[in-house]
Amino acid sequence: MHIECSGTGSPAVVMEAAASAPWSLWRKVQPELSQMTRVCSYDRAGHGWSDPRRGSRDSETIVRELHSLLDKAGVKRPFLLAGHSAGGLYVREYAREFPAEVAGVALIESSSPHQLDEVPGFRAAYEEDKRDAQRELWEDRLGVWSGWERLLGHCSVSAKDFPGWVGQYNAMACRPDYVDTDECELPYFEESFKQAGRLISFGSIPLLVISRDPNLRKAGMTERQMEQQPVLAREQEASKSLSPLSWRVIARNSGHMVPLERPDVIVAEITRLINYLRGGPAPPFGSTATE
Repeated sequence: MHIECSGTGSPAVVMEAAASAPWSLWRKVQPELSQMTRVCSYDRAGHGWSDPRRGSRDSETIVRELHSLLDKAGVKRPFLLAGHSAGGLYVREYAREFPAEVAGVALIESSSPHQLDEVPGFRAAYEEDKRDAQRELWEDRLGVWSGWERLLGHCSVSAKDFPGWVGQYNAMACRPDYVDTDECELPYFEESFKQAGRLISFGSIPLLVISRDPNLRKAGMTERQMEQQPVLAREQEASKSLSPLSWRVIARNSGHMVPLERPDVIVAEITRLINYLRGGPAPPFGSTATE
């Protein structure tokens, strides 16, 4: 497994990326945060530079692998856990299994354990994705194994899209042993939702919730996606109830990919949380604000 740690100080920040995303999702966040403390991002099995693994890829499995990885990397406990999207499910499960190791939590556009059935159309889309996954796997394998994807120029990106990361991205693209391995968690999402839902409170652990802008209307949004926005916003607000020491920040003009669209909000609010954990002023617990 691959882990990337930078900076010094405590508490360390350990970051969980979204479904299918490698550690480089945090490329606009980690360099800034590592100026004030130790920051670690990593690749789950089959993602980025971590080898694929057979067997279950549910929340429990992922959390125990992360726990072992952090032991081997010498990451000091307790630390601050930050999770984006599906990474938020794994953060909840980690805090349930190892509460003494968690000093603070940041849920960034986190998946809710209830969204599978609460968000309109979500379950239907999920079941369709599972049905299509096997067919797409063989199509993708054929394209990569034959070299066709590389001939078509699908195995590289431009410098303007990935400034400073082009080499990393291009090296990870179109590897025969990794075709669609970043989708290995998809069949286990329903189980992961259930497992994460077992945590009903973080107790006295401070909690930061960062959410997309519910008023943002991007070009190409479908009617169903617009219908989903108020439900997702309610779930984000409800997640504040997981801790009496919680606050929520809505990232203005950001969609779901807050780490790429508004990394400044993540850096500013996690900095506020770290300062509080170090004995500084309390964040605005109980509040919801737009930044």
